[in-house]
Amino acid sequence: MAIFHLSFKVLTRTTKTGKSKSSLYLAAYNSREKLKDELTGLTFDYTKKNDLYKSGIILPEGAPASFYDRATLWQNCELAEKRKDSQICRYAIIALCKELNAEQNEGLLKKYLKQNFVKRGMCADYAIHDINGKPHAHIMLTMRKCENGGFSKKKAREWNDPKLAEVWRRQWSVLVNKTLRENGHNNTITHLSFLRQKELAIAKAHEALENNDIKKAEDLINVAKKLATKKPVKRKPTVKFLKDKVRKKNINPELRQRLRQQKEQKEETNKKENKLNLIFRNLILRFKGSKKTEITKMTEADFFKNMKTDEEEAENLELNKYINKELENELNQKNDITHAPTRDRVRNRTQKSYKS
Repeated sequence: MAIFHLSFKVLTRTTKTGKSKSSLYLAAYNSREKLKDELTGLTFDYTKKNDLYKSGIILPEGAPASFYDRATLWQNCELAEKRKDSQICRYAIIALCKELNAEQNEGLLKKYLKQNFVKRGMCADYAIHDINGKPHAHIMLTMRKCENGGFSKKKAREWNDPKLAEVWRRQWSVLVNKTLRENGHNNTITHLSFLRQKELAIAKAHEALENNDIKKAEDLINVAKKLATKKPVKRKPTVKFLKDKVRKKNINPELRQRLRQQKEQKEETNKKENKLNLIFRNLILRFKGSKKTEITKMTEADFFKNMKTDEEEAENLELNKYINKELENELNQKNDITHAPTRDRVRNRTQKSYKS
């Protein structure tokens, strides 16, 4: 079954966390080659991975022939950017069709790249992976146009328009559906979300009603109802997804239950400590008549420390007695544990009958 997946991202020289990235690293990973970044001196070797089907480079008019060499292409791309946080390249991942064979998928991908990217002046570097399992392609696109035997001095910032990304996604779905029909397959894909598909179905249903096509309108309304029940799956961030995966894999159910019990016990202990702190604050208010704002942050340790700093020993003794008495009363009043009512022992006794 054909599926739609096409995501675009931009590779920057420095990430938000401060880590440095290189287009040579990404190109080596996609093509499963060994490439060296001349700027940093780092070598990236991914030749041991064996899931590559085919890779290639498509150049626009005006690009030098030396750019067919992957290392030369991306090394020149790195040299064209001067800032430490420069945008080096645009890259994408595309899901290919299982209904098509390897050659058909490669032809479909090349046609899509030429019509949408190379035609605008971009250099396209593609690599097809896992052709017999889950076929997909990795694409790298330059951020500058090729002219005068190299890259232009100005970036083509119009390529960063979000509306253009929507056009590229729609063009992929149209081209895939056309290719599937030409090869005798009835499956189709769409770049639209469930919500947008529902809105489109409702709009077409209104048009059908205006044209007095009741049957078509009913079918479209049924489609809209089915789409309304489908909820999009929220994607977790990569870091959180990996942490959850490792945690579920390493922790057995018994350990997870024990950790949950420890967490509940800790919360119960914190509640008891907060209750005691509240009792001591109330005692201070009653005995000394202090303002509430002065002792809102006083704890049990602070309270006894305040006792030791009093000048008169007699006052301390009186205060200690008062505390013990009030503390006992407060604990009895604030105890949340309900005890079972005791049975009346008098009722259980056998009553003696007295003769008059």
